[in-house]
Amino acid sequence: MARDMQVKFDKYWKDYCVILAMRAALDPRIKINMLEAAYKEVDLTTTSLETEKLKKSLSDLYKEYQKLSQTSSSGGSLAPTPHEIVTESPLEDDYYNSIGGGAGDPKTHLDIYLEEPRLNRKANLNLDVLSYWKENQYRFGDLSSMARDILIIPITTVASESAFSVGSRVLTPYRNRLLPKNVQALLCTRNLLRGFAEYQGKKA
Repeated sequence: MARDMQVKFDKYWKDYCVILAMRAALDPRIKINMLEAAYKEVDLTTTSLETEKLKKSLSDLYKEYQKLSQTSSSGGSLAPTPHEIVTESPLEDDYYNSIGGGAGDPKTHLDIYLEEPRLNRKANLNLDVLSYWKENQYRFGDLSSMARDILIIPITTVASESAFSVGSRVLTPYRNRLLPKNVQALLCTRNLLRGFAEYQGKKA
């Protein structure tokens, strides 16, 4: 049984979706340092590879958000790009120089976020990570938008698979020519009736 479990685990570890690691890295209590420690616990031989893969994925996706931000800034974006922040005032230039990035080598919001110390986990057990990024949207700009988009991705397919299971009972081999709007109406009616029955039972 242990061997069978190891085979399944190896398959999962090989094919796991990097977006899950990106979600964890964008939790200010975890970031990449804790993920790297977790990688070492799982498989020491692949730690460097997995860490670099995660960093590259974050960087590549962030560059895409930077492009979108720069495109929208011409139409009056509220969140300034990192380059706009660096050249905005001498005081901010001094700030970037103090953390290791000069005008010729500006640090991005992603660099700044990853270099900042992690939040204490014990002191922030009930931290709402989405609220954290909303509150810091002007400090991290386009990184905040990227983080919120990643964090709202469901980590399980149970809900969608459940919907398809219900749909298969509506679209049977004997009733397979329904229009999409009729299928939707049937599913909505079923949910309403079930919800109403449950409500009535609780009320009684």
